[in-house]
Amino acid sequence: MSTWRCHICNKTSDKKENVCTHCGVSNTYVLDGKFNEKELIKIWKDFCAGKYFTLNPDKEHVTMISKGVLINEEKFGLKLCPCRLRDGSKERDMELICPCNFFKQDVWREQKRCWCGLFVKKV
Repeated sequence: MSTWRCHICNKTSDKKENVCTHCGVSNTYVLDGKFNEKELIKIWKDFCAGKYFTLNPDKEHVTMISKGVLINEEKFGLKLCPCRLRDGSKERDMELICPCNFFKQDVWREQKRCWCGLFVKKV
């Protein structure tokens, strides 16, 4: 039997879900396994497909963020944003999982990017 895992919050399921029942993000389930940097960036690109935001065109910036996210996953078991500080509480950590809910952030409204600049509004 295959195990599917939400690449955002790590919730597992025996079937591929359209929307994660834990974090509420759509189209996030992939076959379970660790991702390398290239695979993670592809997942982020797929996440942006058909939306009004995209990955930052600065490839070095995207690579830096992906490395930080993967380090955090190794250390804490979650793909946490490397640019924001965690306080160790489950509730706070869930807000820092990449991609976070950047639409509710002031920086999105004012600068049209997520907090760390990984996702930017399409021009």
